[in-house]
Amino acid sequence: MRTDAYEPGAADDPMLVFDLTDQVRETIQQTLHRLLIQRQHPFFG
Repeated sequence: MRTDAYEPGAADDPMLVFDLTDQVRETIQQTLHRLLIQRQHPFFG
């Protein structure tokens, strides 16, 4: 996730930080879900 487009002071904006945190959390959750679907059962084959 790119953050270089934001001004240096943007880190002091609580709503921006909240939104970015939410985006990161959602991306991680989607990735984990996708990997879980692809994963073979740990005890079979």
